Order: sequence, then structure tokens, then C-alpha cells
Amino acid sequence: MSITKALSRPKISIINRILIVDVLAIILTILFEVYKGTLSGMDPLAITFSYSVIASFVAFILLARNVEHTYVNSSYRLIPASDTKLYSAGMLSALVGMVYLGLSQIGLALVTSALDFPEISRQVRRIFSETYQNSDKSSFGMNIFVIITGSILLTIALALFFWATISLIHLIGNSLTNFLPDARQKFFRFILYVVVIVGFLYFSTYTIELVNGFLHHFHDLVNYSSNVYFEVYFASVYILALAIVESAISIYLLKNWVETDN
Repeated sequence: MSITKALSRPKISIINRILIVDVLAIILTILFEVYKGTLSGMDPLAITFSYSVIASFVAFILLARNVEHTYVNSSYRLIPASDTKLYSAGMLSALVGMVYLGLSQIGLALVTSALDFPEISRQVRRIFSETYQNSDKSSFGMNIFVIITGSILLTIALALFFWATISLIHLIGNSLTNFLPDARQKFFRFILYVVVIVGFLYFSTYTIELVNGFLHHFHDLVNYSSNVYFEVYFASVYILALAIVESAISIYLLKNWVETDN
């Protein structure tokens, strides 16, 4: 746990810097809309959600970069812990960073909602009422529970999978190029990345189809379809299993082939 806590500090620092920029962007955009006289009831919340997407994407990339740096940095590799524990702590700390960002985004949404809470509350009640009227009322509560838990599990699975994939690509490149002369390392690494990325894109197509299947059958999910329930959780478990396989390969490379950069 102490290793996870130590690895979480730089990631939390990254998220804090992103949040500062995010808050400034939200405030400036809202003030600009007020200046133009075009700000309406739902606009502050919509602006917050729009910037949250950008912030999440940037955070994901920066956290992935930080995780990669951890595995090849001599300062971290000298920590008295196994490579398995170091790898697991790196992934868990990145997930902690994304959860922290998500909770912060929810807080920002609640703050901006307060600017016109009656209108936003009315819109939310309308959407909820329409969804309830068009769904199977006897299992509505269970359906909402599955939607929320399934979405959270799928999001976590995708984040871990992409981080594991990025780390694996980096570690494979690091392992193989260490045996080449300096003059050939860049060229070989370029070829390797092209091959791995093409394979990754091919597999990602299948993964995206699973996610799209969940979104396509969203209406069935609200109306209680056991097949769609199975698809949601199967997609999450399948992606998590692939992330575990990739992680096992990465840990093997860390133990036997990867050298530190400094």
C-alpha cells in the first residue's frame, strides 16, 4: 500500500494541474457567454461536461506516460519491492488518479448546476420520468443499477486495458532495442511500433464493437433484457482478462529483459 501511495503522489499532482486549467477554462467560457448575453439555464452544466471530456482524455494520456516512466526509471526500480508489486501499484495509482479526476468533475458539475438549479432539476426530472414511462416499471430500479455498475466496470476495464497495452508496447520496444546498436535502435523501434499498433488497432475494432453493442442495446437494457446484461458484463470481464494477460507479459519483461533508462 505504501508503494501505491508513493506512486499516487505524482499522479495526483498531474490531475491537480489539469483541474486548475479545467476550472479556469470553465470560468472563462461562462463569463464569455455572459458577456455575449447567450448563457441559458443548461449551458454552465454543458460547458462543464464538455471540458470534462477533454480533461479526461488529457489525464489518461499523461497518466499512461507517467506509468511507463515508472517501469524504466532507476529510482522506482530500486524500491525494495517485486516487479509484480511495482507494476500493480503503478496501475492502481493511475486508476486512483482517474477516480480522483472523476469525483472532481462531479463536484464541478454540481457547482455549475447551482447557477440555475431549478431549470436543471426540471430537465433531469423530465428525462427520468420519460425513461420510467417507456421502460419496464417492475424492474426499473434493477435496470438503473445494472446501467450504472456496468458502465463503471466497463470504464475501469477499458482504462486498465489501454494502460496495459501502452505499457506492453513500450516495454517490448525497450527490451528488443537494448540488444541493437544505437544507430539501429530508432529505426527498429519505429518498425516495431508500427507492427504492434496495427495489431492493436485490429483488436481494438473488436473491443469497440462490444462497447457499441452495449450502447446500441441501451434501450433493451432499460427494458430488462438478460442478453444485454450478459453483454455488458461479458465485455468488461473479457477486457479485464486481456489486460491481465498483457500485464503478465509486461511483468515477465520487467523481471528478465527491461533495463532502466537512467
